[in-house]
Order: sequence, then structure tokens, then C-alpha cells
Amino acid sequence: MKIWDTIVVGAGPAGCACAYDLAAAGKSVVLLDKAEFPRMKACAGGLTMKTVRALRYSIDPVVRQRIDCIVLEEKNSSRVSVHSRKSICVMTVRAELDVYCLAKTIAAGAVFQRIGRIENIREEEDGVTVTMQQEVMRGRYLVGADGAHSQVRSMTDDSGWFRKAFAIEANLPRNADEEDLVFDFAPVTSGYGWVFPKCDHVNIGLYTLDPNEKLNRGRLSAYIATRFGNGAASEKFVGQYAGFGAAQHRTRHKRIFLAGDAGGFVDPLSGEGIYGAVISGQAAASSICAALDKKVTAKETFLDLTEKLRQNLHLAEHAAASFYANPQRGFRAMKTPLLRGAIIKNYADGLDLAGFIQKTRRILSRT
Repeated sequence: MKIWDTIVVGAGPAGCACAYDLAAAGKSVVLLDKAEFPRMKACAGGLTMKTVRALRYSIDPVVRQRIDCIVLEEKNSSRVSVHSRKSICVMTVRAELDVYCLAKTIAAGAVFQRIGRIENIREEEDGVTVTMQQEVMRGRYLVGADGAHSQVRSMTDDSGWFRKAFAIEANLPRNADEEDLVFDFAPVTSGYGWVFPKCDHVNIGLYTLDPNEKLNRGRLSAYIATRFGNGAASEKFVGQYAGFGAAQHRTRHKRIFLAGDAGGFVDPLSGEGIYGAVISGQAAASSICAALDKKVTAKETFLDLTEKLRQNLHLAEHAAASFYANPQRGFRAMKTPLLRGAIIKNYADGLDLAGFIQKTRRILSRT
């Protein structure tokens, strides 16, 4: 039986980020996924500039639009426009992005294989055995990047730290060149509605952290009608869970790591998941390379490399709880120029989140 340096389960942004770095470093890596690509995937498809810079290759071929202004909305038609002299994020279609990143990863040397259900995972002193419906694979390390419903996580971790948010989205065909990118905090509790322009259509959806907030096609259709009229012909409705809780998780395995949604690396405040997916996937790859090349402990390296990300996610959880408890108050604070600038810098570039939280609290105390 071939022994791979790493088996990566899940070929989305986290899995591809991990497998690309491993393959580029000359390691043998097999990338497994149940889906056939391109696949339908619920994801607004916006990549902040910090995410674009973190990727090892240009994604210009799949960028639909570049965004330098975000509109924030609240009840009673209150709006705040936040502008930047630089791009804040780029718009992609997730199905196109996934196919593109998978092709780059395969070109780097990773082997891609479709699989059925995983039946068993066994960690041993010198490797990990993955038993599937039709095949058994063995690797020195295993990375679970298989989303919020991760089989790897459910088979190897107690998951008591793991929590989910939910989003539902649709596409609305229209000329979107002049459309604003909108975050609307009015239509749901503990979340927002969004409108993301992508040249020939807008992606529109609802996101919530509240498990009691029931989001479905009817809710989203009503929201679309409110924004674009009753005749708006939407298509490709799809829902998706997002995983968070990485701030509380500390892996107990020496050879199994979780990345992306599977590891709870979604930002609960913004709902941004691709940045955490890329960074955690790359951290897993770096940790495995260090263990294979330098004989250091992969587990401790992974914890070290993801520590800053986990700290930021911990702060984002507190910020989300504070903001969504009283969004009107938070929205009033957003109208201050100082905070608007901080919002742009932290959302686009991932700067000092701790400083941002402190600044926000000072402003909120005065509003």
C-alpha cells in the first residue's frame, strides 16, 4: 500500500491551500472529495485583499469585479457608505474559484481523487489509516478540510467546541457593474443580508448566528422582492452551514488536523470563511513539512502557526455578541469616520483586531 505524506479530505479553499503547499514542497499528497467539480457551493464568493495576498497564485482569471466601496444598512433605510482608495475585496463565483484553485493544486503535483463515504479513521504512532467504501488509504498525516459537516472531525474529535452559523443565497441576473456591495443588518437577527455584485448578476443572501432564526427560500425570496421588486427572477437558491469555534479548540491529535470550516475557522462577526480556510490550510501544510523535514512536532507547530488567527477569531466572537445584541447602537458607531476607516482596514487587510475592538468599545461608550 502506498503511504502518502499527507491525505487531505476536502478540495475547497482550505484543502487546496494545504495540498498546494505540500505538493510545492515536494511532498506526496492526495486530495480527496466526494464532489465532482465544478460544484454548486453556497458562498458569497467575496475574497478580501488579505485573502488574495495569502494565496500562492493570482486569481485574476476568475475575478468578476473589484470592490472599493461597501454600503452598510440598518433599519429605517439608514445607510453608511465606506470608501477606500484601494480595493477592499474581489468578487468571484465560488464554483469557478474552486475549479481554478483545484487545477492549480493538481498542476503543483497533488493527486485528486473522488471518494464515497469515509467509514473509519485510525491514528497510529507513525501514520493515519483512512477506510472508505471502496478503498483503504494510509498517510503519515491527515488534514480534514471537509466543511462544516466534516466527517474527519466527527470521527476524530469530540466537537464540543464546534458551532454553526447558517446562510442561504441566490443569484439574480442583472447588469451589476454599478451595483453596491451591501451588508444589511435589518432583515435577520444576529446576522445580515448581503448583496454582492458580479458583473452579470448579483449574489444575494441572508446569514445568521442565531440557531432559532429560520432562514429558508421563502425568507430569502421576500428579501429579494423587498430590494429588487416582486418581478425579480432569482435562481440557484442554496443553503450552507459555516463552522466556527476554532478559538476554543486545541487539537489532541499528533497526526490529524482540521482546517477551514471543519476546524471552525470562520469569522462569526463577518461570516468570512475563505481567509481562515486558506491560512489554516497553509498552517497545516507548514506544520507537516516541518515535521517531515526537521523532525519537530507537527501538532505544536500547527498550534503556534494558527495562534494569531485563533486570537482574532476569539475577539471576533466577543465583537459579534456585542454588536448583534444591539445592532442599532453599533450602527450609529459605524457612522463615525474613525471607526469606518478601522472597519475597512480590518476587513480588507486583517490589521490589528485587538486595537480595532478597543477603539470600537470607546466609540460605543459615547453613543
